[in-house]
Amino acid sequence: MKVRAFPCAVGGRPGYDLEVLAPEATVQDYLEAVNRFIAEEYGGRLCSGGPGRPCTACCWERVPLTYPDVAAYLAEESIREQLAGAPSPLLAFLERFAHVVVDGPVVDVSLARKHDGSCLFLDAGRGRCALYARRPLVCQTYLCRRPSRRAARVRSRVVNAGMDELVRRMLLESRRLGRLPVMHESRRPCPRPEDYDPGPFRGRERFGEVLLRDLLPPGLWRDLIDSRRKGK
Repeated sequence: MKVRAFPCAVGGRPGYDLEVLAPEATVQDYLEAVNRFIAEEYGGRLCSGGPGRPCTACCWERVPLTYPDVAAYLAEESIREQLAGAPSPLLAFLERFAHVVVDGPVVDVSLARKHDGSCLFLDAGRGRCALYARRPLVCQTYLCRRPSRRAARVRSRVVNAGMDELVRRMLLESRRLGRLPVMHESRRPCPRPEDYDPGPFRGRERFGEVLLRDLLPPGLWRDLIDSRRKGK
């Protein structure tokens, strides 16, 4: 175990916090820590794919996407079949399964929703995610507990950096094919791949390839890895 999630009080209410136990911890280790916390504390009941009574709370929230999230979906056989023959599976996925909003140079990418506002992949009849094994990072780290300040910062940092890489690759792929980027909503669009720093996600397909220490601000990283010594 390289990352640990544990219960704490946040604002007088049940919450959770994080600590890093090994300098080589990756984003995947962070995901596994949160999933382990859910399983140990709630028997998986907070998760729409877990055992016991399912919960679909996160399936009605906006779901930002990172590049490894999309790479995981593209590895799903049912998704590949639907995108077969597309010049760019990445762009075809975003066109069909995502919602891309462009405001000037800024691009936001999230999973598409049904008309009732639920996630495109929610199997309402079964009360669970239809592609549970491929669910995005935001879904995996959704808890009905308040995160500590540093836990919230870790989640935000990973999502923002991962989405920046997704947008960068989308723009590069659009340029390669000589077409406009995917846009479902736009206002004076002018995004360029040069505006998006690839950062630690560059060339990475999976969360296990991205080190947390390369992704997090130095102060946050030191706080997370020194928390046991400080008695936090």
